Amino acid sequence: MVDGKYRLFYNEEGVCSSKRGMGFKVINKATAFATKAHEGQLRKGTKRPFIMHPLEVGRIVSTMTEDEEVVCAAILHDTIEDCKQVDEATICCEFGTRVASLVAQESEDKSKSWMERKSRTIEHLKKAPVEVKMIALADKLSNMRDIDRDYPECGEELWNRFRMKDKNVIGWYYKSIRDVLADSMKEQKAYQEYCDLVEKNFQ
Repeated sequence: MVDGKYRLFYNEEGVCSSKRGMGFKVINKATAFATKAHEGQLRKGTKRPFIMHPLEVGRIVSTMTEDEEVVCAAILHDTIEDCKQVDEATICCEFGTRVASLVAQESEDKSKSWMERKSRTIEHLKKAPVEVKMIALADKLSNMRDIDRDYPECGEELWNRFRMKDKNVIGWYYKSIRDVLADSMKEQKAYQEYCDLVEKNFQ
């Protein structure tokens, strides 16, 4: 856990607080913005509110950096991709060019096929800034936590909730993310947890 400028926590209403006041307002603003943007959305194949995912991603990123703009981008990382009313200009207006750029780099073009999108993500992460890699790691770790929680209960039916339903191909993607992030993220506890979950669920 980060012991510096702030550490994210979320209360029962999903509102975040910080270890110190600096960054408190902007992170709460991002939380409120994402909550409204994702209103009514659920995690695939579940009844869990989708907003729990970006909040978890923000929390994971806060263990890797004290930079509130990166944490904000983590909380907002799915808004451009999954919310029709939000684009990069919207994020730029509300949170500035840096946050908007980080969110845009984490966003996929849903008009492309699954394989095209994932291959592009892998290639982009090879040269992406470390801040983008942090958000990508947190995003994929949150996904792997969901898979690890639901797989024992759902069994092989779990894969039917995703656009790509082939477990081996999904495993290829998560292993590729593991490999491309190895050099820059290997010292992070989040990366070690991610590797453990990938190995456990995609042997």
